[in-house]
Amino acid sequence: MKKKLRNIGEDIKESRKEYVNIRTDTIDKDIEFVVSQINSIYDENQQIKIKSKTQEEELKRSISNISHDLRTPLTSIVGYLQLIKDESISNEEKLEYIEIIQRRTKNLEDLISNFYDLSRLEANDYKFSLEKVNLKSILSENIVLFYDEFIKQDIDPNIDMEDDIDDIFTDKSAIMRVFSNLINNMLKHGQGNVKISLRNDVNIIVSEFINYAPSLKEDDVDKIFERFYIGDKSRSSNSTGIGLSITKSLVNKLGHEIESSLINGNLIITIRWRKGI
Repeated sequence: MKKKLRNIGEDIKESRKEYVNIRTDTIDKDIEFVVSQINSIYDENQQIKIKSKTQEEELKRSISNISHDLRTPLTSIVGYLQLIKDESISNEEKLEYIEIIQRRTKNLEDLISNFYDLSRLEANDYKFSLEKVNLKSILSENIVLFYDEFIKQDIDPNIDMEDDIDDIFTDKSAIMRVFSNLINNMLKHGQGNVKISLRNDVNIIVSEFINYAPSLKEDDVDKIFERFYIGDKSRSSNSTGIGLSITKSLVNKLGHEIESSLINGNLIITIRWRKGI
């Protein structure tokens, strides 16, 4: 029995250097129980180590991506400020550069706001204020806000919304953010015309945002809601890579469902809004 215990002790000692499963071939039930419990603890610790390493690697990637996203507009701002100092350029050019700087500054402001909101969502510190709202009214308002952008890109959006869309209890500002992010995504990454639809269904309201995305692959579609996703085909220099992640978090935390699919080169983002929330 002493020899068996000594062997178990040696296994425990070795496990500090490298993960090993403690062996036992004794018929003593009490010792077998103790060994099984120790092995369970080691298994749990191993899983914790794996999870911790994964989180550490994800944090490093996130910091790298945040640094890149912040540096891009800042570099542009600094560059145009230097150009403005050039006495040889005309006043018209200076005004053009100032306008570009203002846009880049607004992009930077939106970017910082996105990082802040994402951190609050992941920490479950995002406070919602529920009220009775109409999705058609909010979606229509967003489409009007982006009207000039559609015109600039020569896009004639196909809007298909049913007349009698039921009201739901939800957070209006969060829904505004969801619709704004989805329309922004269409404008940044889509090609050709787009379609936005809203309809009643049994116990739910369904909204769809469809745009032609020929360069998008099935693997990309599975990842577009991931935080800081930076797939080459789904991100431009004006994109932070977190807009759709925030969208998914808001939709899910409000009790609804969102999914993406790729059909005949068309990216389809579908939200199923539960009635009665």
